[in-house]
Amino acid sequence: MAQKKLNKVIKGLKKASNTHAQQAKTLQAIELKKGGPASKVPKNVANPSLYRKAKAKAKAKFDVYPSAYANGWMVQEYKRMGGKYKGATGGEVTLDPEKSDLDNDGRLSRYERKRGTAIAKSMAKKMNLGGTVMVQGRGCGAIMPNKQKKTRVPRG
Repeated sequence: MAQKKLNKVIKGLKKASNTHAQQAKTLQAIELKKGGPASKVPKNVANPSLYRKAKAKAKAKFDVYPSAYANGWMVQEYKRMGGKYKGATGGEVTLDPEKSDLDNDGRLSRYERKRGTAIAKSMAKKMNLGGTVMVQGRGCGAIMPNKQKKTRVPRG
């Protein structure tokens, strides 16, 4: 019953001015269940309890918790503890057996497999990072190729 009344007040405050909208946000954060509000866990975390432990360790270790260093350390600690993230599909590379078979005998030797995998990884990396284009140097005099500016062109 109290939750319904609270939701009605929140809905009315959201429609009001910015000041009241902030009040609505504060009220919405309050949990009426025993134990208070649970710490926010991102949706892509596979093991929320492990994530909360890593977050507690980070809060204990750093004086200023919501900081870049603390969050970076917390993610590393979560991974060290065995935590994983959902939907992360990194590192999967598929090599093309037809292109990798150099001597056309129908089988891939150890060298052909390693070479094909390395090429596939390189191509995947290039596709993810986007291409680069050389920009013509301005001013008088020649510019060495390694000193020319590169502009990143996103793929899309």
